[in-house]
Amino acid sequence: MKERSFTLKSYRKGLALHIDQEAEMNTLLEELREKFQSSRQFFGNMQVGLSLSGKELTPEEEKAILDVIGESSDLQIVCLIGKDDNVQYLLDKALDQDGAAKADAGLEGQFYRGTLKKGQSLETEHSVIILGDVSAGAKVFSRRDIIILGALLGEAQAGVGTEGENGHFVCALEFSPEKLKIGSYKYRKKPEKRLWPDSYKKSPKMAILQEGEIIVKPVTKELLGRITP
Repeated sequence: MKERSFTLKSYRKGLALHIDQEAEMNTLLEELREKFQSSRQFFGNMQVGLSLSGKELTPEEEKAILDVIGESSDLQIVCLIGKDDNVQYLLDKALDQDGAAKADAGLEGQFYRGTLKKGQSLETEHSVIILGDVSAGAKVFSRRDIIILGALLGEAQAGVGTEGENGHFVCALEFSPEKLKIGSYKYRKKPEKRLWPDSYKKSPKMAILQEGEIIVKPVTKELLGRITP
């Protein structure tokens, strides 16, 4: 029996896809298409995260994998899970919150697959997970929370239409927004300091409200534990 160029494992709230280092991309995509088509009923139509490991992939190759899974199954891949424990904790929290919203109010969290480019905007009543960047000149608005699995270089507003008192936040793997707002509060630049130091771009950061002021902190489990749904 011919061996596939990947291994696939199920885990709580997600799938782990390990790709052989020598895998050829076209072959991999065809094998994934066959696997998910044949297992369509088994997987059902759950919302899951996807962990990718093994072969280094370009953003275009990651997108091609997500497209094949989306076309060949009824799964909703709401996030790509990285190796960082804090990021995975954050994504688990987001999935838990969106699931609760669906059960309590008939609503679902949303995800956007791709990069928002200059001049584009995204608006939603729900929490949103963006699988890509928010480029300079692009905007994203959410009545709840914003999680960006990429760089935030444009404008982000969370808790739109609220006062920001419900613990809304903006999180990105690279953090350098042009404008930032939570509820009715705007981030205000401090004249004596650079707005976004280079070190802020190197690891996940989260913007939250604290005593009526937006502050930006590194993502930690302690910080996430203080955020209420």
